Amino acid sequence: MSPSDPSIDFQASPNPLIRPEPRVLPPEYPGAARYAEEEVDAVVRVVRNRSPFRYYGPRLGGEVARLEDEFACFLASSPGGTWPANSPFRVTAVNSGTGALEVALDALGVGAGDEVLVQGFLWISSISAIVRQRAIPVLVDSDATLNLDPDEIRRRIGPKTRVIMPVPMLGGCARIGRLAETVRTVNAERARQGLPPVRILEDCAQSMGAHAYGIPGSVEPTAPEGIHRVGTFGDVGIFSLQINKNITAGEGGLIVTRDPDLARRIDALHNAGYARGKAPPVNWYGDEPVGWGHGRRLGEMQGAVARVQLRRLDEILAAMRRGHDSIERHLRSLGLKTRARADADDPGDTGYYCQFHLPDRGEDDAGRILRGRRIADALREFGLRPWFLHDFEVHVYYNIEPLVGRWPLAGGGPWPSGDASGDPRYAYARGTLPKLDRLLTSTIGIHVPSTLSGTEEAYIRQALSWVISTETDR
Repeated sequence: MSPSDPSIDFQASPNPLIRPEPRVLPPEYPGAARYAEEEVDAVVRVVRNRSPFRYYGPRLGGEVARLEDEFACFLASSPGGTWPANSPFRVTAVNSGTGALEVALDALGVGAGDEVLVQGFLWISSISAIVRQRAIPVLVDSDATLNLDPDEIRRRIGPKTRVIMPVPMLGGCARIGRLAETVRTVNAERARQGLPPVRILEDCAQSMGAHAYGIPGSVEPTAPEGIHRVGTFGDVGIFSLQINKNITAGEGGLIVTRDPDLARRIDALHNAGYARGKAPPVNWYGDEPVGWGHGRRLGEMQGAVARVQLRRLDEILAAMRRGHDSIERHLRSLGLKTRARADADDPGDTGYYCQFHLPDRGEDDAGRILRGRRIADALREFGLRPWFLHDFEVHVYYNIEPLVGRWPLAGGGPWPSGDASGDPRYAYARGTLPKLDRLLTSTIGIHVPSTLSGTEEAYIRQALSWVISTETDR
């Protein structure tokens, strides 16, 4: 049976008194799970051309260049709609999501001693990319979406703040429309004070294809109010093509901007540091030096596979959203709250990961942690691949040992020397973000495979019913 088979009753609630027999569910790799002959043909095409490098070869196919153009048109499309022929976006493909962050921060002018505001529920690369620019990460607390809280921004911004980095985690959108509105207000005040504007860098590595509501732009509106793809609200957005992501080439990244000057810098910095401004250029890598290059080029085989995968993205998203919404409804029928959506009227989350909150039983911090671990362990027995978010490895700020310890880079920095308490915003131990900390000790998430059958989805609901009914009140 297919996940969309109308004969499947997705609303039916399994009997919570029946313990299901554990079974193996499909893998949680949305793009890789859909690999087929088209991906094989794409790789073979590049190999036969003997031209795996993106800029030249015996018979260059231009796969990466086409991927950049096609992804720009995808970003300009309405969710699930036809791609337009033209796009206001400029896209540069790079060799990883981490590389995309590093190039983007460099292109935005972030350097030694600058501050970048970022949330505490993220992936370690969101932090390491900041530190490698010798900039200082400043943590901002989260709201009920588990993403950066727009209302907390003003409390953390300082004169040295250069960039705000929302990270829509696990496919769940931040309140990016409100965040952009807040930043525009802040930048109007900074302009009157003679301070440079704060820019928005959207780290959308885990949310390709998601959409949100609002007005894009960090200084002035760059598009009308409405629904827009995440990654297009700020000055720069980045995406990942790593195997866990919605589409995959194994590894890879994409950087997007509306600003032609920024696009020129990004293109130059991802390569040898030279802009290709002349027509035709004297040198393949460019003729005008912009800065020290990163060597972050994407190969043609990855570009060819990513092009095939991009055409599958809407289908993958529809399947994940269908399963996610059904499982969320079932969790609410069990009396549990699910992670808040940024936009209740038109939720644009990808559906990759379903998160629910355990009911408050009045325990102290240690008690909540013990209960969360116990319930996650019970779900793991049934193959649901759960995470108790407090233990979600280096997705949580206080689990990143080099951050908590403020490990220096070779040669020191980026934090000022001396007493670590000199600026209270440069704190990273647990307790720094009290709202997020409390949410993490009461939240469990499970993956939603993109290839679920109706039978497999019913099994997930039954396993949830059994564990919730037998474990939550213990």
